[in-house]
Amino acid sequence: MIDRIAQPPRRPTRLPVLGILAALVAMIAAACGGGASQDEFADLSAQVAALQTRIHATEDTAQRALLLSVLPALDVAKFHDIDESINNDGAIHATTPGIVQRALDVVRTTSWPAELVANVAQWDDALLDLLDPVLDDNAEAAGRPATIVHAISHAFEGAVSAFIAGDEIPPPPDLGIEHDHEAEEDEDHDDDE
Repeated sequence: MIDRIAQPPRRPTRLPVLGILAALVAMIAAACGGGASQDEFADLSAQVAALQTRIHATEDTAQRALLLSVLPALDVAKFHDIDESINNDGAIHATTPGIVQRALDVVRTTSWPAELVANVAQWDDALLDLLDPVLDDNAEAAGRPATIVHAISHAFEGAVSAFIAGDEIPPPPDLGIEHDHEAEEDEDHDDDE
């Protein structure tokens, strides 16, 4: 299941940075062997620690920025319309296969943080289950997968948003839970008031 998701090497920016840190450590060692004072050693050690802190902060910022740019590409809100079109109208709109395929491509080509891998794997599986019926223009076969993708899309967007905000990431939802359109429409109606 998870091995279908393209995962580039984790945090590739660390390799050059680790080389720089290794060079600094070598300089520290050389300074210590060359009669450098304890103050100079402490100063170099503090600089290395500060660089490590900046590297981690930069990586976290870059990961969050990537996820912020990915959310619009996933077009999560479209899955509500797709679900309703398939299950209420018995129709698959001509753009639906492209929306599902694009979401699947984005899910598979994005470097996701480890904290989101379970959510990503679940949505990947659900999108894949929906893809064939919509490509075949088979609304009957696409009904249940569309409902599942719709429900998971909300949970997936919530998990990504929680990661971006630094909040606790909710686990993937139980696939047996049905998405309640009526409750959602009631919420939308309440928001309009």
